[in-house]
Amino acid sequence: MLVQILDLWRGSSRNFVPDYLIRLTNGRTLVLEVKGQDSQQNAQKRAAMETWVKAVNDQGGFGQWAFDTVFEPAQTRDVIERYL
Repeated sequence: MLVQILDLWRGSSRNFVPDYLIRLTNGRTLVLEVKGQDSQQNAQKRAAMETWVKAVNDQGGFGQWAFDTVFEPAQTRDVIERYL
């Protein structure tokens, strides 16, 4: 499955493709981004992704979705477990 999110950055439209889609054992799909450092553009992408996840969950019919970002690889397991 491919998820593309329309992202507006400094007046131009871009397609944002998240790093990982993880189907969890509870049926929820976690959209996970991995970033080495934060930036304004990354913050804008997170805002677009949070809006998309809310819209998909409100619409229904596609299961429950969640979104998070990992800045430290060692946090990955804890972030995933948060959504189980």
